[in-house]
Amino acid sequence: MFSCDESGILEISNTDEVSVENEAVTDSYFEDADDLSVVAVASDNATVDGGKTSTGGRKIIISDFRLECAEVTIDVADDSKPSHPKGVITIDFGDDGCVDKRGNVRKGKIIITYDGRRFFPGSSIVTTFDGYSINDIKIEGVRTVTNASDSLEEHPSFTIVVVGGKATWPDETFATRESNRKREWIRASNPVNDEWRVTGTAAGTNRNGVSYTMEITEALIFKRECAISSRIFMPVAGVKLLTTENRQLTIDYGNGTCDKIVTITINGESKEVEVKGNV
Repeated sequence: MFSCDESGILEISNTDEVSVENEAVTDSYFEDADDLSVVAVASDNATVDGGKTSTGGRKIIISDFRLECAEVTIDVADDSKPSHPKGVITIDFGDDGCVDKRGNVRKGKIIITYDGRRFFPGSSIVTTFDGYSINDIKIEGVRTVTNASDSLEEHPSFTIVVVGGKATWPDETFATRESNRKREWIRASNPVNDEWRVTGTAAGTNRNGVSYTMEITEALIFKRECAISSRIFMPVAGVKLLTTENRQLTIDYGNGTCDKIVTITINGESKEVEVKGNV
């Protein structure tokens, strides 16, 4: 785990880079799925305005290139009403999968259960997976997003809990993840300029079976423009403290630039690393 150069200065090991890569990539896959869920919920009047429609599983149209080859249906609950819509949206990429214009291959289903209008305090969106994978990396777990705002006047805030999170690669190695976060939505006059500020913790194991815990020590900043223009679902600013079995390091996501570069620091030594597995 520890190595030194000729001057005796401690170097950041390959294992450290793997830990950072695994934590960031696993997180980004769940962020991508969460963003798809939000796009689907926001696309339909039944979920945005609370309109009551038939439960026949009609197809809804979504203007997002990641979903152009998917079949998206909505089943509105019998007790859904304009003031409190309820239902289930299924995003089906098919058993053989479909390819988006950036070459990502998604297979299986993302299932979204919504309860309440998403900007109303107490509303929730629960995302689960049925044989879902992206680029042959299988994603499992339950992600629950609950509106934790005190009112409609402030920036919306949400709690995000991931239970049983798991990403499995084609070679059968896997990473696990459980997390509990709070996300504040900083809404701009132009939605492209929206930002999210995230705090919280996570824990799990990486692909090498090494356990880790993660604490956000400076709020992570996600930019909508980065997701739209570059499909980057990583933070563009903020700091994490990542602790493995015998190492502790910080991960600095930079100054707001839409890129995949992070700076790892251990015992005062720093190194820039590009996270390669993001979508």
